[in-house]
Amino acid sequence: MSAGAVPRALAAVVSLALTAASVSAAHASVFELFGGGPRANGLVGALTASARGGEASFHNPAMLLASPLGGAWFGLSMTRVALQVGMTRPYCGGSPVTCAGKQPGGYATRQPVTPANSSAFELGWHYPVGGILRQRLALGAGLALPTGHLIRISGPDPQTPNFFQYEGMPDRLAFLFAAAVRLTDRWWFGAGTQVLAVLNANIDLRLNPTNHDYDRATIGIGLQPRARLTAGTAWHPKDNLWFGLSYRQQLSLEYRIPTDVQIGDPAQLFINLGHNTLFSPDTVQAGASWRSDSGQLQLMADLAWARWSAAPDPSPYVSLDASGPAVDGFGLQDVLDIGTDSPQIQLGLRNTWSPGLAMEARVAAQWLLRAGYRYRPTPAPRATGAFNYLDSDTHVLGAGVSWRFGTLADRLQQQLARVNASEVDTPGPLHIDLGLQCHLQNHRVALKTDRHDPVGDLEHGGQVWHAGLAFGGSF
Repeated sequence: MSAGAVPRALAAVVSLALTAASVSAAHASVFELFGGGPRANGLVGALTASARGGEASFHNPAMLLASPLGGAWFGLSMTRVALQVGMTRPYCGGSPVTCAGKQPGGYATRQPVTPANSSAFELGWHYPVGGILRQRLALGAGLALPTGHLIRISGPDPQTPNFFQYEGMPDRLAFLFAAAVRLTDRWWFGAGTQVLAVLNANIDLRLNPTNHDYDRATIGIGLQPRARLTAGTAWHPKDNLWFGLSYRQQLSLEYRIPTDVQIGDPAQLFINLGHNTLFSPDTVQAGASWRSDSGQLQLMADLAWARWSAAPDPSPYVSLDASGPAVDGFGLQDVLDIGTDSPQIQLGLRNTWSPGLAMEARVAAQWLLRAGYRYRPTPAPRATGAFNYLDSDTHVLGAGVSWRFGTLADRLQQQLARVNASEVDTPGPLHIDLGLQCHLQNHRVALKTDRHDPVGDLEHGGQVWHAGLAFGGSF
């Protein structure tokens, strides 16, 4: 091994620490923000009492029993971000002396970061079990698979202006599986899991500076699945009237990477990296749905409560602790201890109530139109302090269309007849769904309480556009 191998190894470890320190909050998945599939996109997620097929795995597992036939759909969603941040001070990335000369009136040391455009593959599947369990048990699954990464943790440091609800959001794999059981003819119950993973690793290096070599290098990495509960119930006192209640347990991704570097006998460097990110809060949703006797019109109302106050500190935890005779001899034991006493960030997020209204109308035998509106109040306080996690009250507008075609096979028509259902209770033999959604964030101004803040006063707002297209069929 060359004479520079030991310093290069040490530099690589420190570089890993600094890289991890640059990541920050990334919240929610594409389903949490836009709904589970194109139909949910158009109906702004107001499906607690009207979910159909695989989308019920996310919105209310009990509603899996509402589909008399099995079915699946596969599609692609795209998100385009048009959020802006305006700052009263110009950004300068140079040295303090250079920046003070260029911007004598003051400058910002952080440059705003806006979420990247993204896309994801989406899948929904459901199946009513037959035989002696006919009309008593149904299964379903939902999947959102980012086209670029299974999971990507990225983002700026806490002082960099960033939109925490959207940053990194599409780069989280979402997988759900659920089952529903019929308790009585009018009362159903469903439960399932939403799966993410916990990353754990450890690095143990024993370096020999005399021989410019390793005595030992051990790296261990483990990826452990983490499952969180989804559950729901549905009650329909009349054939055309439904009530639903659902719950999704909070979910986040955690990683811990302790690194122990022993540089012979003179010195030891311990680096601890950690992060708790991709947070989705405990969410309770209540909804109602009414359908006209002709089946041509369906109206939905929905109210969602999210426990954002339980959100953890989203900033990366990075600490460096140096010890050993060489370090103590030069009195560097305190100088080289970085981040060991850093307090957790208190976000001050508040719980939110988000109401939604939607409608679905059959305008022709093969065509359904959808529209919806949801108001999503922000959980975040105005960014007047040191940390710049940006968000504002949001108006969510949805629209969609579904085209059904083809003819049901005889066995499927017989299956509908056995459960006293009609073809209007299905999405169709084959169908193509398109859903559109626009998030309009209110303009918000944040005046800093500290005149020496590294960013200064700012304003933010804008739009986020989302579209989903899927092809599916009944079986």
